[in-house]
Amino acid sequence: MKIFICAVLTVFILFKAQSAEIVETVVANLNGRAITYSEIIQEGELINIENNIPPDTSLSPELKRKILDLVIFRIIAFQEAKEKNITVEDEEVDRKVKTYKANVYMNDFLKRYEISDLEFKTMIKMRLLGDKITEDFVKRRFQDKEATHEEITKAVLEWQKNLFKKQRLVFYSIP
Repeated sequence: MKIFICAVLTVFILFKAQSAEIVETVVANLNGRAITYSEIIQEGELINIENNIPPDTSLSPELKRKILDLVIFRIIAFQEAKEKNITVEDEEVDRKVKTYKANVYMNDFLKRYEISDLEFKTMIKMRLLGDKITEDFVKRRFQDKEATHEEITKAVLEWQKNLFKKQRLVFYSIP
């Protein structure tokens, strides 16, 4: 009888331990760095916050895919910026952080994901570096002519595709 009770307790404890475990889904692998589904959701919530939309607004499968591409681009852009010694001024990062933190949804977002000030500052810096590298590309690409919005968009998408091709990139399904 004691063996049965011990076995039941062991199974119960193991079940409880497994149910408390968070299982993370990897949606892509970029040069050996896993990109997780929770990163996609977190980025989607941050985009919602940027647009003054409640962060828990659901994301369509198409939007999740676009967010994944954006996350991949930012990781690549951050590395490119590092290699090319492209930086953004700390004051610019601090201004942007302050703007984000003024949003009514931001404190709950930071608490929910347990994002420290340093982590948040790095997230913002990655965004700004991605923007800066894109602006530099557009300036170089269209230095001798005035381009339309459509031409710029097409050139940036092609450039990003080429950046992706240079990477070891594996996609998995997005839940």
